[in-house]
Amino acid sequence: MVTAKIISNAPYVASVVTVIAGLTLKDWGVIIGIILTTITVVVNWVYKHRQDKRETVLFYQKVNEAVEQTDK
Repeated sequence: MVTAKIISNAPYVASVVTVIAGLTLKDWGVIIGIILTTITVVVNWVYKHRQDKRETVLFYQKVNEAVEQTDK
């Protein structure tokens, strides 16, 4: 039973190995560049989102302080 699974998956593994072995250094450079660029975009988006949340909280705090001062 296990042997049948291995035999049925062998062509897929061989295909992946063939594709990976056929990639040149330039191809790997492009792939790694795309992956790193995507990671950079996601990290920047997360930190900008957090910064926007912090700035929104600070804005509302200042507005509330200004309203309290005008009420006095």
